[in-house]
Amino acid sequence: MHKVELSVWEGKKELWNGISRTPLEIGRQQEGDAGPLELQDLGPCQRLVIAPLAARAIPRQALRVESLVEGSLRISNIHPRLSFYIGAKALPLLPGEVYEATEEIIVTLPENRAIRVAVCSPESQESPTSQAEEPFRTIQGSVDSTLPNMAPVRLNQITSGTQSEDNGRVAVDLVRSALTVVRQAAGSNEFFGAAVRSIAQMIDLDRALALVRENNEWVVKASHSSDPEAPSDKSGRVSSFSQGLLGRVLKTGKTVVYDPKNFLHTQDSSMMALDRAVAAPVMDENNRVIGALYGDRRLGSSENDEPIGDLEAALIEVMAGAVSSGLARQRQEKIRSSLNQFFSPEIAKLLEEDNDLLSGRDAEVTVLFCDIRGFSSISERVGPKRTIEWINDVLTELSQCVMDTDGVLVDYVGDELMAMWGAPAEQPDHAVRACRAACKMFAQTESLRERWKDITPDKFGFGIGINTGIARVGNTGSKVKFKYGPLGNTVNLASRVQGITKKLGVAGLITDSTARAVGRAFDHRRLAVVRAVGIQEPVTLYELKAAAGEEWRQMSMRYESALTSYEKADLTGAARQLASLVHDHPDDNPSVVLLGRVVDALTRRDQNVDPVWTMDSK
Repeated sequence: MHKVELSVWEGKKELWNGISRTPLEIGRQQEGDAGPLELQDLGPCQRLVIAPLAARAIPRQALRVESLVEGSLRISNIHPRLSFYIGAKALPLLPGEVYEATEEIIVTLPENRAIRVAVCSPESQESPTSQAEEPFRTIQGSVDSTLPNMAPVRLNQITSGTQSEDNGRVAVDLVRSALTVVRQAAGSNEFFGAAVRSIAQMIDLDRALALVRENNEWVVKASHSSDPEAPSDKSGRVSSFSQGLLGRVLKTGKTVVYDPKNFLHTQDSSMMALDRAVAAPVMDENNRVIGALYGDRRLGSSENDEPIGDLEAALIEVMAGAVSSGLARQRQEKIRSSLNQFFSPEIAKLLEEDNDLLSGRDAEVTVLFCDIRGFSSISERVGPKRTIEWINDVLTELSQCVMDTDGVLVDYVGDELMAMWGAPAEQPDHAVRACRAACKMFAQTESLRERWKDITPDKFGFGIGINTGIARVGNTGSKVKFKYGPLGNTVNLASRVQGITKKLGVAGLITDSTARAVGRAFDHRRLAVVRAVGIQEPVTLYELKAAAGEEWRQMSMRYESALTSYEKADLTGAARQLASLVHDHPDDNPSVVLLGRVVDALTRRDQNVDPVWTMDSK
C-alpha cells in the first residue's frame, strides 16, 4: 500500500501535516464530513478536509492524489470548472488534467491555500525497526534551524550535561563561530568555509562538508579535512558521502546520525568505509531542506573512536542554523538589491515584508510607454559615447518620475521606458499615478533641452502612451535575470498608443479606460476612435494635457464638436468647424490631422463615414 506525506499551508503558515494512504481526495468540508483539517477513511480512498464549509472559494472536490508503483505521484484536478496551479512557476492544472512527478508537488488553491505532497520515504512506508537494528538515528526534538529565537533551547541542552564547564566553553565557541558565519554571509560564500572549519575542529571530525541542493543533486560548497592529501572534485560534486544519510535528512528535515555499530551488516555501500557520520539540515524560510552540514570519522583514522553523540549532533545542528541564516541573509540582500532597481523605497519595503506580492497573478494595472523623440538623429550625429551619456541622463530623470509616484520600472528598450502602477502592491489610484508621472516627464523637457542644448534637436521631447486594464503580473524575466512586469493585451495596447502619438502629433495619449479611471483629475480631450495594428477592438484615445489653460480647454471643446460632426457623417459641418479651428490654432496637430481625414472623405464622396481610424503601421 503506497503512502504520501502531505501538508496544508495558508500563505507561509503550516496548518496541518501528516501521512495518508492513496488514493486520497482533497477538498472543502461537505455534509457528513468531520471538521476541517481532518483525514477521513472512506474505505476505497482517504479524504482530507482542508477548509471549513464556509470557505466557499475552495471546492468540495478539488484534487485526487495517487502514488504510482514506480514511486512517482499523480495529482488530478477533479473539479469540473476551476483551475489550480502547480509549483513556483504556477503551471495551470486545468479541470480534468493530470500532473505526474517523482519529486514533491505543491498545488495552489483559492484563498491562499497550498497543498504539499511527497512520496513517503521507505522508512515511513514500512513498520519501524528497533534502535538496535537501525544504523541511522534521528535526533529527536530538533529545532527549526531558521528560527534564531529557538537557539537558547538548544544551548540549554548543550550545557546540561555532566561536564557542564567544558560543554559551556564549547557552546560559547560555537556561538562565536555561528556569529562569524552570519556576519560573513552578505556578498560572499566564505561562511560555508567558516562553518565546516568550526565543526571539524570542535567536534574532532576527519572531514566536514557544506552541501546545497542544486538540480536535485548534493553539491559541495566547502569542505575541511584532517588529511591534507584528501582528494577533491573540482566540479563540486563528490560521491564519497552517504546518499542514504542525506536522503533521510532531506525527507525528515531533522539531524541524522549514522552509527554502523548498531547494524554491522549495512547494505549502504557508500557508508562501508565510515565509522561515524552525522548530517544536519540547512533550511530555507519555508522550512524546506536546501542543504546540509555533514561530518564523518573514518574507521581507524584517529584515536577518537567514540560514537557521535547527541551533544555533538546538536552542535552541528546549531551551526547548520547559522548557515541557514547566512543563506537567508544572502537571499534578502539579493532581493533587496533587485527590488531597489525596479521599485520605489515604499514599494520595496512592502515586498520585503511580503514576498507573496511578487507571485504571478491577474491584476488591474496602468501601463505607460515613454519614447524619447530625436534619439536616432542625436546618436547618428554625436557618436556612441556622447549618446550614452545623454540617454543615461534622460532615462534617469524619467525613471525618477516613475519612482516619485511609486511605480514599477519594468524595462528600458533602447530609447523607450516602460513602467507600471497597480502591482505588486495594490494602488486604487494607479491610473492617476501614471498620468501624474507622465505630466512630471513633460515638465522635464525644457530642463533637459537646456542641459543638453549643444546636441538636442528642436523636436526633442517625449511620446507617452498610457492604458489601463487587466494584465498578468509577475516575473516576466527568467531564473537568470529578474524582471517584474505585466503581460497581455493591456500592455500591447499601451505600446501601440505610444506609437500613435506620432500620427496625431501629440506628446501624450491615454485610452478611454484610463480616462474613465482618472475622471477630471487631469485635462484631456477626445481625439479619435482608433483600431491599432494587431488589436481587433477599437479604442477611444484622449490627449493628456499637462498644465492646460482656459484657451486650450476652449479649443478642446471646439475640436470635440468637429469630431462629433465627422462621426455623424456631417462632413461639411466638420470641415467648416475645423477650418476655423486650424486658422485660430495652426499649431494644433490633431485639428490638422482630423481636417485631412474630413477632406479625404469629401474627395471620395464617401456617404458612409467610418468613424474608426484604422492604423496601417505601428
